[in-house]
Amino acid sequence: MNRFTTVMRIHAKDKLTWFIVPWCFVLLPAFLVNLLIGGIIQLEKGMYTGGLASIFFCLLFIGIAMPMKSFPFAIGLSIRRTDFFLGTLLMITVVCSGISAVLLALSLLENNWNWGVGLHFFNLPYLSDGSLVAQWWTLFATAFHMAFLGFVISAVYRRFGRMGMFVLFPIIIVAGSVLSFLCTYYNWWIDIFNWLSGHSAAQLASWLFVGAVIYVLLSFFMIRKATV
Repeated sequence: MNRFTTVMRIHAKDKLTWFIVPWCFVLLPAFLVNLLIGGIIQLEKGMYTGGLASIFFCLLFIGIAMPMKSFPFAIGLSIRRTDFFLGTLLMITVVCSGISAVLLALSLLENNWNWGVGLHFFNLPYLSDGSLVAQWWTLFATAFHMAFLGFVISAVYRRFGRMGMFVLFPIIIVAGSVLSFLCTYYNWWIDIFNWLSGHSAAQLASWLFVGAVIYVLLSFFMIRKATV
């Protein structure tokens, strides 16, 4: 456990990436811009915005940056690759849990106040439905998924280098194009939308978490063979 906490301390020293950028340089500006717009236009039914997504995309980029920044330093301290991965897994879990708790608190505050201008930034229809546990789970599973989506992309680069990236992205583009064509050709889009609308946000978030678990396993096997 001491080795895991050492890795977590290595990550925690990068306060700019983990704490300052997501809140002060990504989410706060998005919120202030929407607050200003909401104060100017004053819609009767309130203003709904997707600015909350900015912090989740920020986690995606943090996931990409982590192996690039911390992995060589950790290996230089004779930390095993397995310990680095498990410590990083714990760090991501703790950070995503904290972010989800803060966002949930802001959602509850917004639900009672709307910031005085009818702005709906943190508390959104559908996403904020259900119990507090369900709302937290929706936020956490989404955050965890995005962070490890970034991490598995970076792990491919660490394991296979630039050639791995040149192979990975064309495969993703081709697979997405083929899937889109099949959905259009066989008229699957309506069935897909009906299936999505028949599930709550927390239920769909559970599927995101399943995807994140797959990313975790793939990342683990690649990091174990990665070079500095």
